[in-house]
Amino acid sequence: MSKRLFIGVPIQSDKATKQSIIWKNDRQLNNNQLNWTKPENWHITLFFLGDTPISKIALLQNLIEESFKHIGAFNTELIGLGVFPNTHNPKVLWLGLEDIQPLMPAYYQLGDLLLQNGFSFDSKPLKPHLTLARIKHLNDRQGFETLLKDYQQFSFGSVKIDRVVLYESILTQQGPVYKSLFEKLLIR
Repeated sequence: MSKRLFIGVPIQSDKATKQSIIWKNDRQLNNNQLNWTKPENWHITLFFLGDTPISKIALLQNLIEESFKHIGAFNTELIGLGVFPNTHNPKVLWLGLEDIQPLMPAYYQLGDLLLQNGFSFDSKPLKPHLTLARIKHLNDRQGFETLLKDYQQFSFGSVKIDRVVLYESILTQQGPVYKSLFEKLLIR
């Protein structure tokens, strides 16, 4: 038996949640075909592991615990709106994070430990972001680009980074459901 797993950092922001609801309900913006991420699913993905044997979950918990044992909780800013891969072919609408530098030593250590223990993951450089929506099609490209320009440097306020989570991603008809299997609280 296996589970579809990833390691991430949950993000909660009342200000960003309120703004995303406004955008989600904006008739002009939604002439575009956007699949909005539920705010309770907001996170930064550190490592996507994919299908992983259930027997490896305890090991993953130990590796996360070991890597993040000396990392303290901190605040950072949710800032800027952007798209992946680029504005000519946008597929993901995201909010940026100002700085997650305090996590980086543990992130690199965990990456090394995962590889040493036979786990595989996408080795693209980490680009910390919060996925707001997946873009299926743009009918109003000009309106969408105006939104990006207007919010490119906008601050959505401070968010607390206080835990790292081993998530199971369960794919459903209504979209993915993320279930926490293990949480490592950062030092407070």
